[in-house]
Amino acid sequence: MKRKIVWATLGMALIAVEITAAWTQTRTWHGGRGSFWCHHGPMGYVAHELDLSDSQKAQIKTIWQGERPNISELVREFAAEQKEMDALTFQDGARDEGRIQDITAQQGATVAKLLREKEEVTGRIYSQVLNPVQRAKADELRKHWTSLFDHIADRIGNASDGK
Repeated sequence: MKRKIVWATLGMALIAVEITAAWTQTRTWHGGRGSFWCHHGPMGYVAHELDLSDSQKAQIKTIWQGERPNISELVREFAAEQKEMDALTFQDGARDEGRIQDITAQQGATVAKLLREKEEVTGRIYSQVLNPVQRAKADELRKHWTSLFDHIADRIGNASDGK
């Protein structure tokens, strides 16, 4: 049961990291022709959906630039912990379950810090940048993303049942 919780937490963390990495992406593998999502990146999608003004986009960029070092450090910390786990997991001989448990606890703490940072950034944008109409739209987008996570969980659950 603990292993499932650890893997679920890790999965959520990786999704958060991937979203953050995609958000910062300015060029893609498409020969530098633009960003990944709809040629505007994830921020472009959100900006379009929320109908953000140029000044709001600039405010969000300023908030993101301020938080970027913190998030970068946490991602590096998580990567270092994963390297430690990989080195431990692939050693010859018996696995040290105690050490594996320690590393997964460290990773869980790092993921929690990443998620806390994400919520702080989101909260600042929500309270300082968005107007009431945009907040309502943002709430709808969050509900949509949550339903996507539920859908993914259902698909994973059904796949493990052999369906």
